[in-house]
Amino acid sequence: NEKYNCFFIKFIGMKNIFLFITIAFLFAGCCKLKKLDCHKYDGIHKFIYEPIVISEDCNCIVAGKVKYLENCETVALIHYGDGSCDNIATKIICENGECYNEDGAPIAEIDFVVDCNGNTITEGPVDSNELNQLFDPNLGPQP
Repeated sequence: NEKYNCFFIKFIGMKNIFLFITIAFLFAGCCKLKKLDCHKYDGIHKFIYEPIVISEDCNCIVAGKVKYLENCETVALIHYGDGSCDNIATKIICENGECYNEDGAPIAEIDFVVDCNGNTITEGPVDSNELNQLFDPNLGPQP
């Protein structure tokens, strides 16, 4: 009788191990993150890391997040909101690639008004006008 209990425990254990490996394999296969090869870019480039959403109600970007990189270090983040038509975005200026302190608060955070013109954000190099807006303490990059 003890022989059968041991076999049953081994069978259940093997079954659970197989189930765990299968789930881990499926999760790893379907949830790969897009890896960014930032070393191939010169200057400052922007990358969308949460999709940009434009509201039909106000013709304004109401959600999405953009990361600005220079030499593979994050120099700024732009958070376009939570879906509200308030035309306010938040700019977080980073230092040495770090955007948040050890408490999780942004190192430097500025809210700015977004032009509601129906334009979206595209990934790629940052031109001088956008660069000036990015580092202006009273403005932020416009679509």
